[in-house]
Amino acid sequence: MKLDGGVLIANITPFSDDLSVNWVEMAKRTRDLASVPGIRGFVVNAFAAEAPSLSPEERQRAVAVHRENALPDQTIVAAIMDWAPPATIRRGEEVKEAGADAVMVCPPYLSAYNANHSPEYAFHYHKEIAEGLDLPMLLFQLASGDQLSYPHEALIKMASEIDQVVGVKMAQAADCVRYDRDYFALKSLNKNIVCLPSVGSTFFHNLSTGGDGILSGLAALAPYECVEMLRLVEAGDLHAARALHARLAPLNHAIYGFPYADLHTRYKEVAFMVGAISSPTVRSPQLRLNVAELDRLWKSAQSAELRPIPGADGVRPRLVA
Repeated sequence: MKLDGGVLIANITPFSDDLSVNWVEMAKRTRDLASVPGIRGFVVNAFAAEAPSLSPEERQRAVAVHRENALPDQTIVAAIMDWAPPATIRRGEEVKEAGADAVMVCPPYLSAYNANHSPEYAFHYHKEIAEGLDLPMLLFQLASGDQLSYPHEALIKMASEIDQVVGVKMAQAADCVRYDRDYFALKSLNKNIVCLPSVGSTFFHNLSTGGDGILSGLAALAPYECVEMLRLVEAGDLHAARALHARLAPLNHAIYGFPYADLHTRYKEVAFMVGAISSPTVRSPQLRLNVAELDRLWKSAQSAELRPIPGADGVRPRLVA
């Protein structure tokens, strides 16, 4: 299994109008995105995929569909979100059977849980899962203001003391100081921890500090641009990387802006706007965006001049006058 040196796409789940999963479109979308040079693999069943709204059977089938339609050397990482280790381990066994190469364990769901004040929960949660599940594990780190963000010391303890931990999704967002501190400490450990920045609006800043690739839902609608940003920074061409960052900034600011609960709906809406999926339908509790925000997204998507995704139907017309 290889995680570094490329882009992992946190893929979107396409739904039909009746809210059933469109498995045919998921297969096609996976094949199309897998053909983009520089795509290292897929993260399935993450928040970009609206995974909390999927049944365990749907999540397992989604992994199988990605495994069947990705290239043989591309990695399939299954995101798992639950609140108790036994259930998380069962979900892990199911996705392993479906073809997952690794799991990304999301922070546990606990009543009134604040990871910063109760770091012991995070360590024991991940350790118990690692002891019961024979798969490499990625941790999921968030910005310091997030209730589910692990304290720096807890993150480093999990990465260093849990053998199965091989990488971290670095979702520190605008908290670039937190990113730097976490990154340098992870890279100082006596084991190789792959660090994968995930927030499109800070790719340039994070990768300038250092990173081993990208893991993001933004790559589901802008795969070429994510691959190019990684390539430019790795090559030391910061002038070109800064220019790409500036071109994408209006779109990134629209996608990653407040309210943050709409982030993954915005991914889907823009993917629909650029013809990558046939419908922007979301399952509850996600909601469609209002007309004013859809128009703002459309304008920012046009200014980004995204390269068309293979198999896309083409840019759809502006949604409002």
